[in-house]
Amino acid sequence: MEDFILREIDKIGVLLRGMLHKIGILRRSDAPETVGPTAKTELADRLDIEALLAEEDFVSVLVERHGFGPDDLELFAELLADLAAAAETSDEARRCAAAACAVYRHQDAHKAPASLGRYYILKELAKYNP
Repeated sequence: MEDFILREIDKIGVLLRGMLHKIGILRRSDAPETVGPTAKTELADRLDIEALLAEEDFVSVLVERHGFGPDDLELFAELLADLAAAAETSDEARRCAAAACAVYRHQDAHKAPASLGRYYILKELAKYNP
C-alpha cells in the first residue's frame, strides 16, 4: 500500500510541475526527484495558501483571479489532501481536508466530470472531519 501511495504522490508531483510550467511559474529542470517538492513549494509561495484558505470563498478566488479551470481545481484539491495527510497538527489537517472538500463541492456544483480518484480522496479525508 505504501508503494502505491508513493507512486500516486509522484504522479501528482509530475502533474503539478506540468501545470506550474504551463502557467509560467516553474522553469524546466532535469532533476526529476525534485518535481513534487518543488511544485508544492512554488505553488505555496505563489498562491500564499494560508491567506487563500482564510478567504470565505477561496475557490472563486482561484477561478476568477488565478484562472483555475476544472482540471487545475482537481489538482489543487489533491494537493490539499496531500497537505492534510502531511500536516503536523490535527487542526492543520482538518483545515486542509475541509478546503479540499470545498473544492470538490464546487466541482460537483459545476458539473465537473466524475473522478474515481476524487471518490477515494474524499473517503480518505472523511477521517479528518468526524
